[in-house]
Amino acid sequence: MGRERGRRKLMLRLPDFRRVLADQASETLDEIFEAYDLAADALDRFRRQSPREEMLIKEYEQLCREIEQEVIMYCTDR
Repeated sequence: MGRERGRRKLMLRLPDFRRVLADQASETLDEIFEAYDLAADALDRFRRQSPREEMLIKEYEQLCREIEQEVIMYCTDR
């Protein structure tokens, strides 16, 4: 499922929060994990395309960073 892929991707991107992410379960986090999976997959596709769409790449890089920051805030507020 997308949420588990998203959880694993975030655990790789945010190693300091691996244990928290592995143990946390909530509807909010599930939605965030799924959104991150979709955004990261799209970013990978845009990076492989030829010709490259640099604006889309920058947009999705920013989106992934924003989701990562949201997860960090969620984990530190607990």
